Amino acid sequence: MNDDFAPQTRTVPSAIETEAPTLGMSSVYRLFEAFIALREKNERQHKLFEQTLNRSRDSLQSSFNTFAAETQKAYQQLRQELHADKRLSLVFLNELLEIGQELSQIVNARPQLHLVSEEEQVLARWMEAIEIQCRKVHSALERHGIHRFDAVVGSAYNPAIHERVGSRRMEGMSALLIAEQKEHGYASQQPEFVLRRPKVIVTD
Repeated sequence: MNDDFAPQTRTVPSAIETEAPTLGMSSVYRLFEAFIALREKNERQHKLFEQTLNRSRDSLQSSFNTFAAETQKAYQQLRQELHADKRLSLVFLNELLEIGQELSQIVNARPQLHLVSEEEQVLARWMEAIEIQCRKVHSALERHGIHRFDAVVGSAYNPAIHERVGSRRMEGMSALLIAEQKEHGYASQQPEFVLRRPKVIVTD
């Protein structure tokens, strides 16, 4: 027989051979689809997280700005109140100091009495009462930190803490030095804070 006319046999693939590549490809496709879906879900969640984070940040920033503004406002108000109280205290202390100095001048000008007549005895008791009130005023000043402030003879004259009431030429002393103190001054516990400058004579 001629081989050219021999019937040709066709090999038919089995079911396993045809289905195996299809199942493998389907698994790969499903894996890619799941990966893509997971990636899209992750991106959505990341965007949502960023939006939530930005809103939280803006809210915190706004709250902090409000807190800072209110704190600054409260601080300025408290500072103004403290300055107002300080000014009021200074006015009060200056008035009390003025009264104390006037009482001291009255006490220093007390006349010498013989206490013979009844009128002189009454006057003496009245003067003693004034002296007691003078001591009370100066005690109140001391309780509020006000003490006597004296100029140092021979030190340099400083108009910020000395009140010049006259001048005099002094042998052995150069010009613009404290030659004599005529009246005491008063200051607070801080040396640079002088309520009443001492009255002094300055050298020429």
